[in-house]
Amino acid sequence: MKHSKLYACLSYLSILIIIPALIPGKDSFVRFHLNQGLVLLIANIVFGCISFIPHMTLIGDLLNCVVLIFAIMGIVSVIQGQKLELPVIGKIRLIR
Repeated sequence: MKHSKLYACLSYLSILIIIPALIPGKDSFVRFHLNQGLVLLIANIVFGCISFIPHMTLIGDLLNCVVLIFAIMGIVSVIQGQKLELPVIGKIRLIR
């Protein structure tokens, strides 16, 4: 696929994950990063909800910072053309 790296990078950019998810004929590189991006998006939503719980704001915000760091790590691996699993969440498979 001609634009694999672009679609894989979009997988880590929150709601823009919709673009590579809707593209037909995704190769394994895009599907791998789409899966990791989807796990990060779900984690971001959950941690955002935690941030609204009284006395849990700091924890939720710190966890969202970790999600941001993981997204940056994912984008760097895409740019390098690698399929590196992210720490902690790399083994979770939502998309095959």
